[in-house]
Amino acid sequence: MPIPADDPIVNIPLATPFDESDHVDHGALERNVQRWLPTPATGFLVGSQTGEEFCLSEQEKLAVAKTVHENLDERRFLMGGIDCPSVTQTLRRAEAFADVGAEVVRIRFPRSESLVQPYFREVLPRCPVPVLLMHQCEPALFGMAAAPAAAPDVLADVTDMDNVFGYVTDHDVRFEARVRRLVTTVRRFWICNGSLMLHGTLIGCNGTTTAFSNIWPAALHELLLLGMAGRYDEAMQLQEHVQKIDAVMLPYLAAGVKAALELLGHEGMRPRSPGAQPPVQVSRELKKLMREAGLLTS
Repeated sequence: MPIPADDPIVNIPLATPFDESDHVDHGALERNVQRWLPTPATGFLVGSQTGEEFCLSEQEKLAVAKTVHENLDERRFLMGGIDCPSVTQTLRRAEAFADVGAEVVRIRFPRSESLVQPYFREVLPRCPVPVLLMHQCEPALFGMAAAPAAAPDVLADVTDMDNVFGYVTDHDVRFEARVRRLVTTVRRFWICNGSLMLHGTLIGCNGTTTAFSNIWPAALHELLLLGMAGRYDEAMQLQEHVQKIDAVMLPYLAAGVKAALELLGHEGMRPRSPGAQPPVQVSRELKKLMREAGLLTS
């Protein structure tokens, strides 16, 4: 499936459904993908913190990616998520994702600044598909910035290398504005959080991959369009709805995303063991906020 040529792109780091026996529920996954297809989201990422990536084996990730790929239409593309400090293993995983249909792989930066450039100088020329660079070194923080992987000029240098699809910020918008100014070639530059959509467009972002994409991709697409056009006054109310839902959901990480998705009718939305579902009052508050935003009618 071709990668869209036009921006903005909303990418969904999709939540993984599990059955009562704690196995990946591929039937539920197929039906959940069908619920996302009427939305403006065009990218689908398998292997993310939202998808409980560290609770899945490599074989499970590939099986999920294969199921997702088989259920996408011609407007959507598949992305495989990799977080691995080994060049050899990163390339092996990239090839495996490409074999099941991934058109892009998302790779996180190494956690040591001295390794960032050497790692990507080896990975990028040999990777079978373009690479989305993910600058979130502590993905489990969900909504808070970690220490940067490297100085802005180092991150920008890697972003300008060949075979880079684009770059995803961390949550420190001030820091990421410096990176954006140093990226000299045309690159997709995505904001990482639903509550930061308009902030992202102010520093030059033109897309997103974020946990909130699971919940309301149409809102994020609209916010990006309005922000990129400088129509901030028109976007403020919508951004406030997103921020309110995000503030209740994100402290519970993937389980919070799943609580919101369950309200929308998605199946298999239990966290993988030993993860726990959020308290009942969290679901009640999410339901109230999602009704106010027009996401729920009952």
